[in-house]
Amino acid sequence: MSRTNLFRAELDKVYDDGELQLGKGRGYAGEEMDRVHLVRQFGFHSHAPKGSHGIGITGSGERGLTAFLGLESPQHRPKKTEAGSTTIYDANGNAISIVEREMRVVHGKQHVIAVGGVTLTVTKDGLDIRGGKVTHDGKNIGADHKHGGVEAGSANTDVPQE
Repeated sequence: MSRTNLFRAELDKVYDDGELQLGKGRGYAGEEMDRVHLVRQFGFHSHAPKGSHGIGITGSGERGLTAFLGLESPQHRPKKTEAGSTTIYDANGNAISIVEREMRVVHGKQHVIAVGGVTLTVTKDGLDIRGGKVTHDGKNIGADHKHGGVEAGSANTDVPQE
């Protein structure tokens, strides 16, 4: 006869170096469990911090068949989110959220987008683009752009018109 037990689990440690992500944690009445499979969804990976809570499940009553599901950190999880929204977050306060028709990326230091030899970096001080070319409506606006009707000499052109 098969018997499956569900219980609340608290994570103490993560082993993230093998084929499966494993953890050490506590279950019912503080029972310690080591090398428990931390079940994740394909295409999404996280390393839950110590103290995260989730559901433990033991198949056939065998403690060796225990897995932890849905681990979440009470200290780090986003709070007061909008219905229907999705947020990917970490323990450092960084987040990517999809809310209604808007995608928000929040980071305290900088955002970097790197594709091939082009890097776009956004910081509190501004925007930096390295490599490649910069265009607007198909016109080159990068460092090597040229203005027609300007004679070479020591004068500078006026600022762009609005």
